[in-house]
Amino acid sequence: MKIVVATIVILALLLGFGTYAYYYLDSTANELLVMAERIEKSVANDDWQQAESDFSKLHAIWERTIVKWTILIDHIELDQINTSMSRTKKFMDTRDLSGFMSEMAELKLLIKHVPEKEALNMKNVL
Repeated sequence: MKIVVATIVILALLLGFGTYAYYYLDSTANELLVMAERIEKSVANDDWQQAESDFSKLHAIWERTIVKWTILIDHIELDQINTSMSRTKKFMDTRDLSGFMSEMAELKLLIKHVPEKEALNMKNVL
C-alpha cells in the first residue's frame, strides 16, 4: 500500500511541476511576444527610437526569463533565440527594414515555439 501511495504522490508532483512549467513558459513567452509586436509596430511606423527603447526592455525581460528557461527547456532553443535577438539588434542598428522584419518574424516564431513544444498533447507524446 505504501508503494501505491508513494507512486501516486510522485506522479502528482510530476504532473503539478509539468503544469506549472508549461504555464510559466506560456506566460513568459506571451510577455516576450507582446513586446516583440510593439517593436515591430514601431519599426513599421518608422519610429526607430521607440523600437530601440522597447528592444532594450525586451532584452531585459529576456535576461530575466532565460535564467529559469535554462532549467526547463533545451539549450539549443535558447541559443537560437539569443542568436536571433543579436541579429535583430544589428538590423535595428543599421536601420535595415527588410532584414529587421524577417529576423523579427523568426524571433517571434522561436519564442512562440517554446511553449508549443513543451505542451502535454498527443503530438508531443507520440
